[in-house]
Amino acid sequence: MKTSLLRVAVEPHCLIVRFPGMFDCVSWASWKGGSVSASAVLNCQVGLHGPDSPEVFVDEVGRLCRVHALVPEETIGLLTAAKVAAYKECVLFSADAWVHVVATIGLANARSVLDEADVELGAGCSRAGTVNLVVATNALPLLEGRLQAVAIAASAKTAAFRDHGVRSRKSHRSADVTGTDCIVVAASGEVMEDHCGLHTVLGEMIGRAVYASVTQGIEACSKACSR
Repeated sequence: MKTSLLRVAVEPHCLIVRFPGMFDCVSWASWKGGSVSASAVLNCQVGLHGPDSPEVFVDEVGRLCRVHALVPEETIGLLTAAKVAAYKECVLFSADAWVHVVATIGLANARSVLDEADVELGAGCSRAGTVNLVVATNALPLLEGRLQAVAIAASAKTAAFRDHGVRSRKSHRSADVTGTDCIVVAASGEVMEDHCGLHTVLGEMIGRAVYASVTQGIEACSKACSR
């Protein structure tokens, strides 16, 4: 039986995704974003308005790394107001390749890409909701492939939003994202599949895994709101 080598753990105030070694990653994460090597992703649960300052977030990342034996220089840090204990995941396999997606879903900040900016209008969001995705694979040895995976994951997330009727909290248009989403693509590069366009099996796996995880999260949010 095939199993993913990722270890996912819910801890007080955070969700930790540990990789089986150092993975090459790309993201726009609040902590250690960009193109970096990492052994873990730390998804920090914060209040609805986020941390009081960037310094507070840095201090919290450092504290959680110490508590959970993570190396700060090897850890990517994300922020979310969604309940990390309600994370969703999907693991898919094809031949020697695997894709494992871990998602935390909050929809209170849902937006259309056609919405006007909040900051320019001076109308800050009263609540924060974020979709954070960790898309891990043992393929994609090249940066170009990992960037392509970001695009595939973003498209799959938007497809889930559209198919399940998520609406912008600002304009009531069909929502594409939330205003504070982040995607981390992490790859070991063991399987020499360099790209993941929609003509490839790997692209299909990424799309399906992201779509399934985000769909589960949207459905859970809908049930919670209807209670």
